Amino acid sequence: MKEIVFIRHAESQANRDGYWNGRTDGPLSDQGRDTLQHLGRRLSGWHFDRVVSSPLERARATAESFAASIEIDESFIEIDLGVWEGRSLEEIRAEDGQELQEAIANREIPMGRTGESLDQAGRRALDAVDRLAESMEVDQKVVVVTHGGFLQAVLHRHLPGPGRRAHAFTLNTGITRVVYQFGRPRLASFNDVGHLGPESPLVREHLGQGSPVLALIRHGRTQANVERRWQGHEDWGLDEVGRKQAEALGEWYGRLRTVYASPLKRARSTASHVARNGVVEVDELKEIHMGRWEGLTFDEIAEGWPGVMETIYRDGVDLKRGEIGESWGELTSRFATAVSRLATDDEEQTAVVAHGGAIRSFVSSLTMTKDTYAESLSTPENTSVTHIALTDRGPEILDYSVAPHLEGLELEAD
Repeated sequence: MKEIVFIRHAESQANRDGYWNGRTDGPLSDQGRDTLQHLGRRLSGWHFDRVVSSPLERARATAESFAASIEIDESFIEIDLGVWEGRSLEEIRAEDGQELQEAIANREIPMGRTGESLDQAGRRALDAVDRLAESMEVDQKVVVVTHGGFLQAVLHRHLPGPGRRAHAFTLNTGITRVVYQFGRPRLASFNDVGHLGPESPLVREHLGQGSPVLALIRHGRTQANVERRWQGHEDWGLDEVGRKQAEALGEWYGRLRTVYASPLKRARSTASHVARNGVVEVDELKEIHMGRWEGLTFDEIAEGWPGVMETIYRDGVDLKRGEIGESWGELTSRFATAVSRLATDDEEQTAVVAHGGAIRSFVSSLTMTKDTYAESLSTPENTSVTHIALTDRGPEILDYSVAPHLEGLELEAD
């Protein structure tokens, strides 16, 4: 499996001052340099084969803070903003507000009259990513240090917005991982700033504005996960590693006042580690019902139901799993309806502890992807956290599958 780890550069002085820098070069801010210590400590435990950076100073300085050798590649440079380079958003709106709206609405219009259009920048970004992926060998991991605007194009492939952006803008030093499975890129994590603490600045911002924030948490590992069995509604408990994962989650993330969970043991046990006042079980938060496939491995299912598996996973027809189970669409509808009925906390995150397929289906439902069963997303890691802000404009995906607490456990296991 190939993996590309995208990192947005640390805060630049232009970010701090509120200016659109685009391709204008400039240094990191003092705050940006401070965050590099946290990023470096976290990445010191990671293995990667190459580090590629945009040529701009803010990206190079970020890459050089954790890598002894870096490759400079112009392909990963920020979008060209034309005459809007070096100006604040307020200035641009005041002087060229109509042009800005048109350039965003009609993605073929150049930004700042002489810059790139959003579609041009998007094609350039995806071409660069695809070329890099093709050059990689199987099982290689490459880090790319780049920019927020560049990452917008990458994310649009996985989290396309329904007439607006479905996800938050990538934070400085935010980590976004794309893995290549089954012949296609899949988003494994997004906007992970766990190295800066358990509460993302975006979570604090939205709660401060009065927008509730959901913390979607996948249960800890089970023996079925190890054996790659499709659990569905089967009631597997956590294995030893799963219990350690749940404990580590509680120590890192802390305990919340409002915690909902699927009634299945693997979810309830995980929820107990983040609950301050007990856990409210909600039956509709269960994993997809796999019918006669429950407890079987992929190979066992493929051998017993080859035609059905091809119809679902090759042809994209959303059939009921295991003949008498649920379709992916039925799971998505059930889970989304259940989440919409939950009473949320106004002052802190509301935890929803559930399952990998259910969480993946819900996140995908907030986008305009045409995936039959959310193929553009990878299943979130065990005990990872995904934050969704419930804003006046609709749900906004703040991050996806954030789990820094697992990294120490993985090192220990090695």
